[in-house]
Amino acid sequence: MAEAEEDVDVVEDPVLHAEEIRPAGPPGLLRDRFLIRSTQPLVDLSTPSADAFAAEDKRDPNRQMYALICKPELPPRVTVMRALRGVSSPGMQQLVEWGAMNWPPAGRRCMTVIYERPAGRRIMASLRGEVRRFDEYVITKKVIEPLSAAIRELTSRGITHRAVRPTNLFFMDANGDRLAFGDCVAAPPGFDQPVLFETIESGMCNPIARGSGTYSDDLYSLGVTVAILLMGRNPVANMSDEAILSAKIQLGSYNTLIGDERLPMPLIELLRGLLCDDGEQRWTVEDLDLWMSGRRMSPLQPRGEKRAARGFPFMGKDYFNCRELSQAMARNWDQAIPPVIEGKLELWLRRAVEDKDKAAIVAEIVRLALNTTADKKSSTDLMLCKVLIALDKSAPIRYKGFYAMPDGFGSALAAVVASRGDTRLLTEMIIREVPKLWFELRGEYQPDNSLMESNFRELRGYLTQPGMGFGLERCLYEMNDALPLQSALIGEDYVVEVKELLPALNLAATRRGESKQVPIDRHIAGFLGARMRSDIDRNLNLLNDPDESVMMLAVLNLYAVLQYRLGPESLPGLAEWLSVSLKSVIDAYHGRDKRKELEKGIPRIVRKGSIVELYHLLENPEERAKDEKEFQWAQAQYHAAEEEVRRLLVEADEHVVEAEKIGRQTAAVSGIVIAMVVATIVVVTAVF
Repeated sequence: MAEAEEDVDVVEDPVLHAEEIRPAGPPGLLRDRFLIRSTQPLVDLSTPSADAFAAEDKRDPNRQMYALICKPELPPRVTVMRALRGVSSPGMQQLVEWGAMNWPPAGRRCMTVIYERPAGRRIMASLRGEVRRFDEYVITKKVIEPLSAAIRELTSRGITHRAVRPTNLFFMDANGDRLAFGDCVAAPPGFDQPVLFETIESGMCNPIARGSGTYSDDLYSLGVTVAILLMGRNPVANMSDEAILSAKIQLGSYNTLIGDERLPMPLIELLRGLLCDDGEQRWTVEDLDLWMSGRRMSPLQPRGEKRAARGFPFMGKDYFNCRELSQAMARNWDQAIPPVIEGKLELWLRRAVEDKDKAAIVAEIVRLALNTTADKKSSTDLMLCKVLIALDKSAPIRYKGFYAMPDGFGSALAAVVASRGDTRLLTEMIIREVPKLWFELRGEYQPDNSLMESNFRELRGYLTQPGMGFGLERCLYEMNDALPLQSALIGEDYVVEVKELLPALNLAATRRGESKQVPIDRHIAGFLGARMRSDIDRNLNLLNDPDESVMMLAVLNLYAVLQYRLGPESLPGLAEWLSVSLKSVIDAYHGRDKRKELEKGIPRIVRKGSIVELYHLLENPEERAKDEKEFQWAQAQYHAAEEEVRRLLVEADEHVVEAEKIGRQTAAVSGIVIAMVVATIVVVTAVF
């Protein structure tokens, strides 16, 4: 075994060569205990998605450890970190600690994982290189037994490794007697895996969307790893991933990898069992245990898919089985629609493949698509999606160039959002219920599938609600329970748990400058909706109230509850930030004296940093009821005074009318009297 180690072409270990270590620079500090030396990179321990650096335990400086700094744009497997922290098991490097820390080279907080450091080297530095061949007896004892034990341990904890390959295997001791898997948490599951080590179905997926899979995926990867170590080389090193996948589909994984290689019969049995392309027939952990205990079974014979009597011409090539054809159509989406609509595919299935059931399914899918009144482009896209599922039910979800396992949607969406990419395709798939089609048309019941289907139904509901706290942001955090908050308001801070939000906002308050933006956005609202244990959808709906005072009180309520439950007691920066936006809340009180009282009391509470007191000051039910009562009394007084004024005005008007009436009457009488007097005078004058 030591000889096998000597033939590995790897970079020399920096710790073993002190002259290669540069002077210490500003280190990172995790949990106030672990120092990560930013100027001591360990290239030979790095992964494709994380850089390795020397680490030191301040409590035990002699303990050999190293740290992996995760890339911020990729969602790490925090759930798996929690499950593996402190676990000591054969075949696995011990995950000592993990968490986010300030990382000087990046100028931001980064997720960091600390592992037990191997005393030996990586077993294979490159898949294009060679390693001394392991014989039948050594590989069973030194490779298969410890690695299968590791997979068994992971399975017992309900998690998967998803990074099983020779370039991620390390000798944990200097003598090369103990072999262990490397990191499996710094990147999304299966993301760093070459297609060679993935099952056909997983290999079809976009790497970011392969999903956690099951222990069966790890056993398949173990089979490929064992085969390469037995042969001492990668027999398909010069083939592209696409060519490897095509060969697996046509020939089967075993034939693609082993070919005519002469191997011991017991190991042929093992490899046929682990590399079986039928997931239901692939060996389980129990089968592997039986094999290691000496029980021998007949090697599984690969069952190829039924070959058509004649090929289906598509994009200049003839395809002779449904799986191969469906993969080609998925990669040439727009070009695949016409032959399906024209009935050519149905005819080929019926005559060349002689599968009348599948032909009938395709015919019905096409008929429904052509008779729909919906948008033609949308209906034909869904039609092709259904047809591809019918052609290959074990394949992943395939839609307009995106290929994913259902549990891979979350990491795919997270990566797109982190890179500021276009999320419209993923949104479209959820809105159009593409995952639901996949679950229904596959025709097999699995409890996990029912749960995922229910989750996608909830996600669709969130997408149909455009308000803050819902929409795409809510879906992002619902699908990624350990994704750090993506809000621009907290800058480069790394917030994974709800308890970390308020301290991050308090720190961000010192950097906000003259901005008057309210300290909440769609990401924070979606994050809280997904991560808080209680149902806060009612509060989130209030964030979208057109009344600014109601919206601000909802923000205050959320943050006050968080501070009360999770602390810290003092958040002066955040309190001051909130106070800038409270004018509408103060103006909602009717009493002028009350408003002045509130304006006078806010600065004292802000200095104290208590959002709880700030909320109680502004949303005191008794004070608000008193204010409302006094306002109603004032309104009543005003209405009474207004009524009195109106009455007086009416009475005044009535007096004027009466005066005018009396005046007219008086004038009339006076006129008559005067007329009579004048008439009398005239008569008297005439007589006398």
